[in-house]
Amino acid sequence: MRRAADAAAGALLALALAAPVCGQDEAQGPPPDAEALLQRYQRLGRDQRNTVVRNLERRLRLVNDDVLQRVAGFERGIASYPRPASEVFYQPKDYAPVAAPRHLIAAGTPEHRRATAAMTRFTFLTDLHACVGFDWRLGKAVRLAEGIDDDRRFENYVRGYMPGSDHAIGQILETLDHDIEQRRLANYFEHLYADRNGGVYAGVTMFDAWNAGVVVEMPDTDAIAFAREILQTSSFVAPIPPDRRRTRLYDKVRAAFASHREYRTLRLAAAAAFVAAEPKLDPTYLPLVRRCRWLWLQCNYDVDRFRQRLVEMGDRTTFLAEIDRAIESSLEVVDGERDAIQARADYMRALADRELQTQGS
Repeated sequence: MRRAADAAAGALLALALAAPVCGQDEAQGPPPDAEALLQRYQRLGRDQRNTVVRNLERRLRLVNDDVLQRVAGFERGIASYPRPASEVFYQPKDYAPVAAPRHLIAAGTPEHRRATAAMTRFTFLTDLHACVGFDWRLGKAVRLAEGIDDDRRFENYVRGYMPGSDHAIGQILETLDHDIEQRRLANYFEHLYADRNGGVYAGVTMFDAWNAGVVVEMPDTDAIAFAREILQTSSFVAPIPPDRRRTRLYDKVRAAFASHREYRTLRLAAAAAFVAAEPKLDPTYLPLVRRCRWLWLQCNYDVDRFRQRLVEMGDRTTFLAEIDRAIESSLEVVDGERDAIQARADYMRALADRELQTQGS
């Protein structure tokens, strides 16, 4: 299997490099990197750029390759996806009527920047232009845009993203997001972050705030919402006294966040490993990618089988330790899968190089 994958990848790249261009017959080296290709592409006029992308996509559709087809197979009509949920925040009137009224603070304002400078979003495939994403509050693959233009699609290809990558990520995450309790936690932590003075920060969820590793405020409104929605208790009322009971409540929120972050990051790593050789992911969680790649191999890249393995996982630490022991005896195979995806990225860059040459760039 490993040798067959190597042979298929090598044949793809050789085919792209061997294609004749404008009578050139000199030996070709490795394909240029993404930045060099993008610079050449931007020097072309719009019609030429459109031609480059159309020809590149036509060539990719004609290739009979299992890796490319595995990702492209997820593509479906954009109208079949729901739209993302609107941003929401917990209202004091519902949970803590004595708390300060809440008001939305727009992103980009000085007040917003001061409060949220350290609350950067979790790094996940930041170089992918996507029209399909995943909404953690809904638990659904969602429509981010009606489509992406030629320039952004070209950038996706030269950065190694196969056609259908965004569809694959969204649908994989939807399938793997199976746990009812974690669904409730996802909904909770996807509410917008707020401070005790009633300021609600647009575009910054509680997940973003808690994940930043900085001290965050826990207004009574959000604490009582957690008690009611997650702990299923109505025993807390505002104002919550600063006693041991409040401390225990805050500890439960922290423990719930840690549990949900483990759940979410494992699934993000699994989706990233499916589509990218060296995915742009928060460095803390990059070691999960190789483990997920091993598990994809064991499941023959079947998403439902992968989901079932996660359902049966039990303790996450024990499960990952078992995978690590298994990987030790199959490092070459696991790394070969990464190399196979990288070979398709090289192939797409080689095709892009050829198409740019035909346009004189």
